Amino acid sequence: MIEENGLPKGWVETTLGEVINLIGGGTPKTSVSEYWNGDIPWLSVVDFNNENRWVSCAEKSITELGLKNSSTKLLNIGDIIISARGTVGVMAQLKNEMAFNQSCYGIREVENVSDINFLFYLIKYSLKLIRRNVYGAVFDTITTKTFDIININIPPLPEQKAIASILTSFDDKIELLQAQNETLETIAQTIFKEWFGKYQVGDELPEGWRVGKLGKEFDIIMGQSPKGTSYNTEKNGSIFFQGRAEFSERFPQIRLYTTEPKRMANKFDVLVSVRAPVGDINVALDKCCIGRGLAAVSSNYKSYCLYKLKSLKPVFDLFESEGTVFGSINKASFSNIEVVIPTDDCKEELNNLLYNLDLKIYNNYLQIQTLQATRDTLLPKLMSGQLRVTEFQEQLCEVM
Repeated sequence: MIEENGLPKGWVETTLGEVINLIGGGTPKTSVSEYWNGDIPWLSVVDFNNENRWVSCAEKSITELGLKNSSTKLLNIGDIIISARGTVGVMAQLKNEMAFNQSCYGIREVENVSDINFLFYLIKYSLKLIRRNVYGAVFDTITTKTFDIININIPPLPEQKAIASILTSFDDKIELLQAQNETLETIAQTIFKEWFGKYQVGDELPEGWRVGKLGKEFDIIMGQSPKGTSYNTEKNGSIFFQGRAEFSERFPQIRLYTTEPKRMANKFDVLVSVRAPVGDINVALDKCCIGRGLAAVSSNYKSYCLYKLKSLKPVFDLFESEGTVFGSINKASFSNIEVVIPTDDCKEELNNLLYNLDLKIYNNYLQIQTLQATRDTLLPKLMSGQLRVTEFQEQLCEVM
């Protein structure tokens, strides 16, 4: 039922600042060693600048003494942390109690007014407005004033919890699939090391194995960037990856297309960063154009090729000092890397084993993309009241 003010029955118009408790962070004095390396995780944006909803650990930690003698605060499990300076609007929820620095805010619910899980999605829904209302002459910064001027519509507490439950069901499934993929990746790398990791250049090798050049084992194509005028986001032409900026855990994020592709990679070719950082690896989801920051490596044994290249990270790291300013590797150096090359029979046997794991990772990834797209479509509809919880239960069962 819609009331005269245009809101669903029971919903109220207010500001974001009215439904949250904002908590400031801080940094213990770095000159006092007794304040650091304790048992309390101490968050900065680098710890949660990813696509994950939850953050469970931090690079740095502080002691109880550091907590008491600084302006940092201890956030509770479930509290929200949001970056407030520089990279504004990166956010996560805490799986453990943690302290945090002054470049972030902690956010807690207001008792009997708001639900913390609903607030996570409400703030996510409001991020564009939050980022438009930043302050600061040097760095973009959100302040308490930012939250006070963001107008929102909020349902009664029971409906908040129901909305959060729906959206959380998507995130829980996504998190489960991501965890499965991490496990599958670990298993695959372990299997590869068991089969081939014990043999290095210079070792006595099994019969039929040899030492050779990487360019003789795999086809290596160095990227070439098309004209900038051909770039577009309207999906005209070929998918285009300029460099490792588009990389994620395994498959790159599609952001650009080009109508004038130069060098192409095929589906499931291995994409390798050839400019700083050298050696980062992703896998092409489909045929795509690659820019000068990447190389495409192809083989008939695609899974074997992927884990072989992953095993070469120590070699790629040596090229970090090759460039005049940033690390780089050219085609000659790439092709001339010496490697142990097993027999084709060994490659094929291992490839068949690893391929089943990689196929599961791929299918999980596609399911994650579908779940994320559905969740992001539902978010504005649920937050605005356009779609009510009672209208959605049957659709949710079909999707999940």
